[in-house]
Order: sequence, then structure tokens, then C-alpha cells
Amino acid sequence: MKRVLLVLLLLALFNEVNSFSPGDSTKSVKKEPRSKSALTVRTHNAGYFAFTTRIISTNPALDFFYTYDRKKWGFMSFKAFDLYDHTTSNNFMLMMFRKTFRLNNRLTITPHIGTILEQTNSFADKGSDISSIIITSYKISNSLTIDHTAILGNLVIEPMSRDWFNRLRFLYSKKHLDVTLQACHNNKVIDHDNSEYFSTGLHVFYNRVKISNHVSMGTGATGLLMAYSNTPSEYPKTNGVFFSLLAYIH
Repeated sequence: MKRVLLVLLLLALFNEVNSFSPGDSTKSVKKEPRSKSALTVRTHNAGYFAFTTRIISTNPALDFFYTYDRKKWGFMSFKAFDLYDHTTSNNFMLMMFRKTFRLNNRLTITPHIGTILEQTNSFADKGSDISSIIITSYKISNSLTIDHTAILGNLVIEPMSRDWFNRLRFLYSKKHLDVTLQACHNNKVIDHDNSEYFSTGLHVFYNRVKISNHVSMGTGATGLLMAYSNTPSEYPKTNGVFFSLLAYIH
């Protein structure tokens, strides 16, 4: 935990140093940036992948979520580490390009295409392949959003292992409070191994605690319930509550 806190502190210090410019002036006109980027660093007392709503490892974990967005396209990268055992399934990386289509003031569709890399022994182990994510989001109000995510894995290199997950979320956000209720179904529509599971989760976080102009922090708890799994060897029915600490740097 001391090492994780040191990493967060160094990232915050680096960001503050690079954000200062001798030519800054209160009279200067701020132009809208052509791009925006952000890094979220999180540590948990269990390994967890939000897209599939399940506990991957009971070991403490660290992950990095980076986003880069321009007006017409964006990029995201997610890297997870098992802090005790580098051979568990919670050692992987996701890299994807994305494009957001805004249909109206409330409804958006964001398709992603890229790769998910299994990294239990090397940078790209067996199971690494091209994948796609499609997020459909509807903003009910300023505080409440509902979204659906379709995750399609193993589309090219190992089509015999292809998979399809559906995730539904209700997201409430106001001031520092973020509450998310979600459910995930790994269906059997395109599977060759006929695997299936259904899980639910609840996240309660206190976020956006400002540390500086470019750094904020948050903490919270997540409860997960694997209600059904027909392949417990691949998707074990692991239920539990775990805690997270995060830093948001932009």
C-alpha cells in the first residue's frame, strides 16, 4: 500500500510541475484544447474488471485507466496488475480506439475497436485477440444516466473462444457521490464452449475530492454477487465486498 500511495503522490507532483508555465497570465485568453487526456489510478483489495462485473482475483490489485479524446475520435487503455501473483487472470491490458455518435442531447452511441491482451506470462499470451465494445448511453437527468455495454471478444485470432457480454448500468452522480447499480450477462449466443453467467454489482463512491487543479481523489466500496454460472471452473461464483482508492489526474 505504501508503494501505491507513493506512485499516486509522484504522479500528482509530476502533473503539477508540468502544468506551470512562466508565461502564464491572468489576462491570457484560454483556447479550447484540441484534445483532452486523463489518467485514473486505482488500487483495490481484490482484482475486478468493471466490464464483466466479476471478481477475477482475491489478491490486492492496481490498475491504470488512460483516456485521450479529440473532437472526432478517442483512445482508451486499461492495464491491470495482480499485486501478489503475476500469473492470475487479473494481469491483462485493453487498448481501443473509439468514436462517439451523439444522436441527440440525451442519447449517445460509442463503438470501440481494439485488442485485449492476456498477460499472465508475457505481453500477449494465448487468448489475446481483437475485441469490440459498444456503449449506448441515455442521460435521463443531470444526475441519472442509464447505459448498455456490449463486449465482443476473440473476434479474429481465436474465433473458437469468442464471447459476448452484455452489461446494464444505472449511474447516479451528484456532487461527490457516485452510485452505480449494474448487471452483467455472459450469454451463449456466439460461444463455442456454451459458457454462461449472470452477475450483479453495486458501487458506492465518494469522488472528486480536489487535491490540486489537476488531481482529485476518491474512495469507495463495491459489492458483487455472481448469481449464476454454468462453468464455475472458468467463471467461479465468487461473491464479496471490496474497497478501492483512486486518483484522477487530468
